[in-house]
Amino acid sequence: MGVLDARSSREENGMDELREEERAVVEMFYKAKFGVVNILSLTKRDLALDNSGSKAETPKGTGTGFVWDDRGHVVTNNHVINDAAEIRVRTASLPDDKYFTAELVGADEERDVAILRLESESGLEMPDPLVRVKAQQQLFVGQKVFAIGNPFGLEHTLTTGVVSGLGREITRKTAGRPMFNIIQTDAAVNPGNSGGPLLNSRGFVIGMNSAIASPSGVFAGVGFAIPASTLETVVREILCGGHVMRPALGVFFAPEALCRRLGIEDGLLVLGTRKAGAAEKAGIKSTKRDASGKLHLGDVVVKLDGNRTDRIVDIFRHLDRKKVGESVILEVIREGRVLEISVVLEDLGQMPAAKM
Repeated sequence: MGVLDARSSREENGMDELREEERAVVEMFYKAKFGVVNILSLTKRDLALDNSGSKAETPKGTGTGFVWDDRGHVVTNNHVINDAAEIRVRTASLPDDKYFTAELVGADEERDVAILRLESESGLEMPDPLVRVKAQQQLFVGQKVFAIGNPFGLEHTLTTGVVSGLGREITRKTAGRPMFNIIQTDAAVNPGNSGGPLLNSRGFVIGMNSAIASPSGVFAGVGFAIPASTLETVVREILCGGHVMRPALGVFFAPEALCRRLGIEDGLLVLGTRKAGAAEKAGIKSTKRDASGKLHLGDVVVKLDGNRTDRIVDIFRHLDRKKVGESVILEVIREGRVLEISVVLEDLGQMPAAKM
């Protein structure tokens, strides 16, 4: 018998000894845990004891995920399964020696989201989805939240806390751009929790636990979760179109430090554009050298839709709220003149290579 047998009476399980709010949490956990999975990533390692060229599977890391739908799709963090040779998934209902194998359907590396599909195994029943994703719910600092995961290999662990902050921006070492609109929580999140759901008091998924801020590598009171609205968008685009549509200008900017060394105090210098990309089509000018080697500076973008663009992150933050096909207005300085140029955003994944 598990923590709670739903078929038994409250008296038989000792539920009558609990306060009403405790009973609600116990029941919420019991319903949710069967949709939360333990993920083991395996990598291939050369066998050093012989010259056969054989490879052995060794654990690369563990994490958490949760079942998204009744087709066996599981959502987790991309960093949990990145570069894995094989992915194994365990559910709360499986015996210790049983597991599902999973294949990667698609991923959004910059938002740290990956989608897996469980492969049907003989005698294994597909788990029910943790379908109660609440993408449009308004969140409040101070509201109670619950994290379910597998910290340090301890399966299906529940931790509680509150929403500590909203709209955070975090940058991962392996990412090319920051993650925006992140939920901050003090619900304990440790190694192995990554990819697990963050739930509200009614059991709705409001986010996916993804990272911590810690000088020691273990939980120090600051955890971060990707909001459910982002998850819903990423999953929909991958399952429908095979990839995430990333709205982009098709521009390569000079680093802020280089801009300042060149005497550009406001805005960002355009170093290059993608050939036949959105910016080039709109007439944005790149930095070039002539035949004699003299450098001719390109456009300097000072505003995007009226918002200052003194840092590259300012561009990323604004584009994160836009969609492919929408137009933005760039205010640029070109040879001392101020121009406004309309650019129709294109899918970064479909743009040609850079033209410098």
